[in-house]
Amino acid sequence: MSVAFKQGDTIGRGDLDIFLSNSNGNVANAYEIFFGLYYVDPITTAEVLIGGDKRQPMNPSVGEYYAALAIPMGSTVGDYRIRWTFKEFSSSPYQQVVQEFNVVGEALITTTTKYTQCEQDMIHKLRILLRDQNPDKFYHFRPPEHEGSIGRYNQVFGYIWEDEELLEYLERSLDWWNMMPPETEMLSDIDKLVRSKPAWRTAILWGAIVHAATALAFNWVADEFDYSIGGVSLSIEKSSKYEGLKSNAEGQLQIATEAKQRTTKYMRSLQQPRFGRGVRSAFGPHVGSSVLSPRKFV
Repeated sequence: MSVAFKQGDTIGRGDLDIFLSNSNGNVANAYEIFFGLYYVDPITTAEVLIGGDKRQPMNPSVGEYYAALAIPMGSTVGDYRIRWTFKEFSSSPYQQVVQEFNVVGEALITTTTKYTQCEQDMIHKLRILLRDQNPDKFYHFRPPEHEGSIGRYNQVFGYIWEDEELLEYLERSLDWWNMMPPETEMLSDIDKLVRSKPAWRTAILWGAIVHAATALAFNWVADEFDYSIGGVSLSIEKSSKYEGLKSNAEGQLQIATEAKQRTTKYMRSLQQPRFGRGVRSAFGPHVGSSVLSPRKFV
């Protein structure tokens, strides 16, 4: 099913739509249009009509129609269809198209994750920077296994990194960041960083790229090989490429850590009393008893 709704949902504009245009490609309203709602029996696949077969859709703009429906809480979970019937002119024959959707229970549509919202956002941002956010669009080709055949060279894989790995790289990057002066250990996890210092997210992402590229370089050191048989040779060497990616990310991280040192305020050690409390104030925060000085009388 291309779209699913849960029990109790209200279906409106943008959910079950149909857009009509004429032979010239311009949007146009139909002379007549209606739809019927059907439940698909899971055993016989027969359609069971729900209500009338000539329901009137909403028409918010020229050529746009949508079904306005409310799914009851006690509705049957399963497959449904909308059969749109329409004709362009009064003399035109009726045409019909079918739109399928699914109704699921509340428990089925609710997804759980072990990651917080901030962690999920940072993982997604890291995937975008690593160009690993959409394996169906951005294909990644891998070499065959040592026992495999050359014909398997064009096998397509999915994500390069799992979420658990990317979160680990983000956390190691945050630890490294907090270790750099000045001390910022109060930002001990990704949630605190995102909420307290969102401007530092990019630096943490660069650090995570360093760890991600290092991990893949380690893998490719073991997988690199040169193979030759029957005049056909195959050479796989990628660790140096990931090493180059790692070096570039380290450069960006170094720039960020230098900016951190210049822009983060030191909370102690540089505080000085505005007015003279004693000669010790010239060497840091005053301690002990006050000593009169000429500044006392300014």
